[in-house]
Amino acid sequence: MALLSVKNVGASFGGFIALDDVSLQLHEGELLGLIGTNGAGKSTLFSVITGYIPKRSGSIEFAGEGIDNLAVHARVWRGLARTFQVPREFSQLSVFDNMMAAAPGLRGEGLLSLFLSPRQVAREEQQAAERVNDLLTFLNLAKVAREPAGKLSGGQKKLLELGRLLMLEPRCIMLDEPFAGVNPVLIEELSLRIQELNGRGMTVLIIEHNLEELSRIVPRMYVMDSGKVIAEGTPDNVLSQDLVREAYMGGVI
Repeated sequence: MALLSVKNVGASFGGFIALDDVSLQLHEGELLGLIGTNGAGKSTLFSVITGYIPKRSGSIEFAGEGIDNLAVHARVWRGLARTFQVPREFSQLSVFDNMMAAAPGLRGEGLLSLFLSPRQVAREEQQAAERVNDLLTFLNLAKVAREPAGKLSGGQKKLLELGRLLMLEPRCIMLDEPFAGVNPVLIEELSLRIQELNGRGMTVLIIEHNLEELSRIVPRMYVMDSGKVIAEGTPDNVLSQDLVREAYMGGVI
């Protein structure tokens, strides 16, 4: 059974059809790619799946349960979380504090708990700090932990965005163009981290325009064009199809 199942989903803005009868299956522990030219509907599909945009038709299931009526935060609590094309860090806060801000459900966020349960608050914050340090080491960001997040390079900000997502301990992560605006060295770093997470059992869905890098790391991908899925299969099979080649620059990929 698929961990994430999108069935015949449609979405529109006014008279514009953004998604037209889109279906997609993401299996537990899979590393899956989603490609298409600008305006194909990829990010809209992400937003519909995660609850940022309402769908017009179809259904979405996660872990065998319908999530159509759940708010964004409720889908996150179920274990479904995403990044965005442009990182949304708190630029004035340190990298460490950005990570701490993503820790869910800390009692210290409530004023009453600070007075009634100070020891438990301190214990939870210590545990969260340990997780932050572990993740910063994993993401090779420990050396910039005390630097303002706004001073990071584009690639480092993408790594920080991934780290903030991992603080939520999701079951499935959806990455929207993780390699965009990133230098080749950090693209390799991001790829390695994504593959390692997947090797640990994390389910991953990636939107990406860097077809060479994506094809190298995903065993399977979907292709969208004009709000529809037009192909699905292995990268070699998909990218050799005439319909896909035509969608990319009139037949040149």
